[in-house]
Amino acid sequence: MARTFLPMTADETGNEPLDIVLVSGDAYVDHPSWGVAAIGRWLEDHGYSVGIIAQPDWEDVEAFRALGRPRLFFGVTAGNMDSQVNRYTASRRLRSNDAYAPGGQFGLRPDRASIPYTARVRQAYKGVPVVLGGIEASLRRLVHLDFWQEKIRGSILLDAKADLLVHGMGEYPVLEIAKRLGDGAPIASCRDIAGIAYALGASEEIPDGIDPLELPSLEECRRDPLAFNEVTRAMYRESNPHCGRTLLQVHGARRVIANRPAVPLSTADMDRLHELPFAGDAHPCYREPIPALTSIRGSITVNRGCSGGCAFCALTIHQGKDVTSRSEASVMRELETLTQRSDFNGIVSDLGGPTANMFHMKCESEAANKVCRRVSCLHPVRCKHYGTDHKPYRQLLRKAREFEGVRRVYVNSGIRYDLASLDDGFVEELAEHHVQGQLSVAPEHASDTALEQMKKPSIDYFTAFMDRFTAANRKLGKEQFLVPYFQCAHPGVGPEETVELALYMKKHGLRPRQVQMFMPTPATLATAAWHSGVDPLTGKPVFVAKGGMERSRQRALLFYWKREEWPYVREALQRWGRADLIGSHDGALVPAGPAYHAMSAHLREKRGSVRYDTHTGKAPASRADSEMGMGLKIDRASKEEEEEMSWEGVVDQSREVRS
Repeated sequence: MARTFLPMTADETGNEPLDIVLVSGDAYVDHPSWGVAAIGRWLEDHGYSVGIIAQPDWEDVEAFRALGRPRLFFGVTAGNMDSQVNRYTASRRLRSNDAYAPGGQFGLRPDRASIPYTARVRQAYKGVPVVLGGIEASLRRLVHLDFWQEKIRGSILLDAKADLLVHGMGEYPVLEIAKRLGDGAPIASCRDIAGIAYALGASEEIPDGIDPLELPSLEECRRDPLAFNEVTRAMYRESNPHCGRTLLQVHGARRVIANRPAVPLSTADMDRLHELPFAGDAHPCYREPIPALTSIRGSITVNRGCSGGCAFCALTIHQGKDVTSRSEASVMRELETLTQRSDFNGIVSDLGGPTANMFHMKCESEAANKVCRRVSCLHPVRCKHYGTDHKPYRQLLRKAREFEGVRRVYVNSGIRYDLASLDDGFVEELAEHHVQGQLSVAPEHASDTALEQMKKPSIDYFTAFMDRFTAANRKLGKEQFLVPYFQCAHPGVGPEETVELALYMKKHGLRPRQVQMFMPTPATLATAAWHSGVDPLTGKPVFVAKGGMERSRQRALLFYWKREEWPYVREALQRWGRADLIGSHDGALVPAGPAYHAMSAHLREKRGSVRYDTHTGKAPASRADSEMGMGLKIDRASKEEEEEMSWEGVVDQSREVRS
């Protein structure tokens, strides 16, 4: 009989030694969306005793001795998110909260958490093997750009001084490590496992039987951005678990070897994993709610992986391009369990995954899939072997909404709208039964140039989806809305593309609540382009908005209808030679008035005598009006931060939380 929760204290273990101790930068929530819980339950189901040390004080070695010395190994993860993304906004500001901490409390994990956690584990118990895992380790397994330092860093495996690094989804590799160590083999015997990266010492030879692809070294990547592009390109081209080659990269006197990715879980094993006895709640030691759990409570994951290959998204390189879907029967069994919970209100908040309508979509040619090196199944054109049948997902939705005890089933995960357009009734069924007032979709941009660089479909697909959704709701007599997410400052997005997007938004009456400012995160194609100014796949130069001023101008333009943004929009349009979009005519984006830089210079001259309204450039009528005007200016940065945080929260929960 499994415990209600995996143990977090010695009292919960009965002071018995554990086989494996997992250290995480997240609070412990016993839910399959939490990577550490999924790995812990998976190992437990295979006969191993597992405990969790969650969000330990990384400066106190005793915090890492809470569960004693494990018999086999320590597993270390920064959590469901890269710790830098968790801690900082795209403007490099510290965030105000942490969705994976009790009460949203900020500051319970360090920068690059995998490194200090491993150091303390080593200090606590010398000689115990340490295995890194999770998305932070996965995306930093080789040379990578650290945006927050603006520095090319080497493999986090060497910085952390761990024995092994598990990249990608870890169930199969971690289980194999446990089996071998449990049989008495040394940690070095695990170096041949798929999905593993390890370091060779200066005197160690490359193991027999492998012929690795040697990548540009750390030193070369630091000297030459195009060498860094070559590394990124190779990681993607060799990401197919069936044909990917082993990668080798020199780091000074040492070499890092990354084996081909592990094969994704089979449908049977996905079913097995998600039907393990998860408590579905936070560990009872917490006195405050975990915000990230609140956002997914009542949800059911039906697939993992994504075939889209968007340039800015880490899913392809972490979860993989092959989508693995659960069986319908397994999902329905979990739904039955969910309806029996005392806190279930009859509403399934989300029946989906990273891309919900990719449920049971896959390559229909086994032979082609075994040799495929495409980064995306859908870009630049959809592969002829890729199946796009929506019937399995529509049938699952239908059965779920008809299940006894279920009042509503919503889809809040990502929807790939270009695939949705291939099905005659999916959009209409979605509008009728599975939208809770608004449906979030991510067209990202409207410019063909920008979308090509993002590896996203043409805006025509989104426009067609929007028209179908609007028509369906009109027919149903429902007032439901699309909530589009757009990006600014992505590589390939310059003034012309930003203006094109703003005009598209105006034409279609789109006023998004959040806009994502591009954040270069480790291992993505877009990050390589941002660093080098060259597309790593095509070798073509791309425009890169690197300065804070240029990035802010792009962001301001996408909020052109907000009165408080008008001075910044005018300033951007004037600098970009598009003053024709300022005025009262139909084609204008903002009315005439002062631009930010001219106005701020004028205000500096007046400083000390009177406070001027920073949005109109006029003197306030009263002290109260003055404080209100200055308050708007002061709040600009905090508003921008909250918009970034809100958008990135959506991205994290729909794309990466299931990592």
